[in-house]
Amino acid sequence: MRSHRFIPVLGAVLVVLVACAELSEPPCLIGLSDSLSPYLVQLRPGETIPAGCPQGQQYQLLWASMYPTYGKTDPPPEVAFQLAGSMVDPASGAQATGRFATFFTPPGSDVCTIPELTPATDDSVSPVNSESDAGLTTYTFSEMKVLSDALHQGGQFEATAVVDYGIPGCPALHYVAQAVFPITPCLDDSICLPTPVPNAPLPPAGRGLGSLLPADNRAFCDLDAALLDNQEIASYLGTGRGAYIDADGGAHDVGVCFFSEPFPSLCPAGSSLSTTGPCLVGPGSNPH
Repeated sequence: MRSHRFIPVLGAVLVVLVACAELSEPPCLIGLSDSLSPYLVQLRPGETIPAGCPQGQQYQLLWASMYPTYGKTDPPPEVAFQLAGSMVDPASGAQATGRFATFFTPPGSDVCTIPELTPATDDSVSPVNSESDAGLTTYTFSEMKVLSDALHQGGQFEATAVVDYGIPGCPALHYVAQAVFPITPCLDDSICLPTPVPNAPLPPAGRGLGSLLPADNRAFCDLDAALLDNQEIASYLGTGRGAYIDADGGAHDVGVCFFSEPFPSLCPAGSSLSTTGPCLVGPGSNPH
């Protein structure tokens, strides 16, 4: 049994981008693995799932890297997403690689796109609600949209995902993938509010760091059974059922701060931002 342990980010990562003053649009960005956090990817079924396949919503972890073409804007940067739990040989087989369509965020848009990425393979997938164990599993992402403006800097993406779990009789399944970066573990929604609280405990029990997400993102503590019961992710992040023990010996489920709306999960115009909620417009519409 391979064992992983995720350590949440304990401070802001300073990224200095030097660009010509006359360039008003920010460059396309992703959340880099240098920050010690992968992306958590939520996979929502985009079709009716046949019997014999893993049922319902699933999750995956991706480390991200970007390889800019220094000194020039063409071609745009290449990006690589590494399946966090995969131990395939060679390791490059676990990477989904692609290239931004543009170097800068398109004028009038906060979203950069990656049209296609190469398939990536995971030999450690543990899908929930599955009658059979997964075999060698292939993920193919495409039509990726990354929120890359100056405030969000690649902290969220949406993509089409086709997943072949390597289960006999189960075809490749189609999902809508939405991902959050960085990852903040949580016990309840209060941990996912954006403003840090001085001297408060660190996540998952307190808001000593805040959610690490921009204040205009709608977020909640995702305690979805599909996340809590995913053994690959639990072993990596320290999430799962009863994963946090309080001072009195009580066990609490540990989830992850996730977006409460579909991409780009931003507060609607005119909504209120406060330290008691990311935006006061009622419950989110993403699966809880």
